[in-house]
Amino acid sequence: GLDEHGQKIQEVAIAKEKTPQEYVDEMANMAKKLWSEMKIEYDDFIRTTEERHIKVVQQIFKKFMENGDIYKGEYEGWYCTPCESFWTDTQVGEDHLCPDCHRPVHKAEEECFFFKTGKYVDFLKKWYDDNPKFITPVARKNEMINNFIKPGLQDLCVSRTSFSSGIPVDFDPKHVVYVWLDALTNYI
Repeated sequence: GLDEHGQKIQEVAIAKEKTPQEYVDEMANMAKKLWSEMKIEYDDFIRTTEERHIKVVQQIFKKFMENGDIYKGEYEGWYCTPCESFWTDTQVGEDHLCPDCHRPVHKAEEECFFFKTGKYVDFLKKWYDDNPKFITPVARKNEMINNFIKPGLQDLCVSRTSFSSGIPVDFDPKHVVYVWLDALTNYI
């Protein structure tokens, strides 16, 4: 499948004087051609711009909202467009560089919906205790628990308002579903 939404897709499409849909259609055709040439077969090919995917993402987002897992707030931080990630002052350092790709980041502030990740800390601790082989090797399990779970999980931004290339939140259409939630659903 293909992950076809996000700010960087929109920016590349504009730079190529195309709509985001025209640009991703070209990329999809190239991927299919390459896979055919490499004799890679698949049972299903799904794109995040397909109506069947869009409907499922909107249903999941709405269900999160109904369950009280999502709330609206403001996000401010350093943003890396190529990585589609927000970072803290500490993470970007004095040079204001993305800790992953080492490119410059920019300050961004926008209204968004947040997922209450912290709500699930106790559930995750119990799950890992009850399912000791769920994360392997043990070193990775310990890293996950000690560095992320035990200190507490911060709520995650799950929508954006600063661009339009994405799945609209159907009950608040100025928001698009943040690409990581959109793309992860596509993999499922």
